[in-house]
Amino acid sequence: MEWGRHDWTGTAADFHAMELSAERALWWCNVEIPTLILGSTQSVDDVNQNSADESGVLVSRRRSGGGAVFVHPSDSVWIDITISRDDPLWKEDVAQSMLWLGDLFVEALSPWVHAEVYRDAFSTGIDGRVVCFASSSPGEVFVGSNKLVGISQRRGRDGARFQCVLYRHWRPGEWSQILASSDVRSRVAEIAVTTLDIPAQTIVNAISEQLSGLSGKESGEFRG
Repeated sequence: MEWGRHDWTGTAADFHAMELSAERALWWCNVEIPTLILGSTQSVDDVNQNSADESGVLVSRRRSGGGAVFVHPSDSVWIDITISRDDPLWKEDVAQSMLWLGDLFVEALSPWVHAEVYRDAFSTGIDGRVVCFASSSPGEVFVGSNKLVGISQRRGRDGARFQCVLYRHWRPGEWSQILASSDVRSRVAEIAVTTLDIPAQTIVNAISEQLSGLSGKESGEFRG
């Protein structure tokens, strides 16, 4: 069961609109324009559209849950991972479904950072329903209390699409001004985030290589 690799460039809206095949694949999305991506059920009232227009930040929506995620042409690294329902990595239990992927990120990023997978119950914290990186979901990756990799997923009849973001640089001042709530805006700068200031290509290659090292159609365990 080999993994496909796709390096894609365009807008966040166009990428979210794509129906990706339910097969083992990594999609690296290089966004052309800074964009705040709302979760599938998130209210548009969480964003001040006039402020977004003035700041040059696009507002888009994804079809996976959670709070808003900011993506940037150079500051963030956005990777989607797809699997089918027939894949041994598929888990019916949603609470368990992203743990394998978090473990994979921990292994792949171990040359640069010592991280751990969050395995407790989902927690929104104070602002997690508005901003993804303020929440904690099983399978996401943390360095201490600082989130390193945020993950959301879209589950369908054919498979799952895991949407993963980490940051090379965390600059909330560039986009938090478009959030409608002044209280949330004031707290965004305090969100604990670990960044990896290494080339995006290096990060994506490390994830791709780790995926290729998944052994066994049934176990899904790591080699080495």
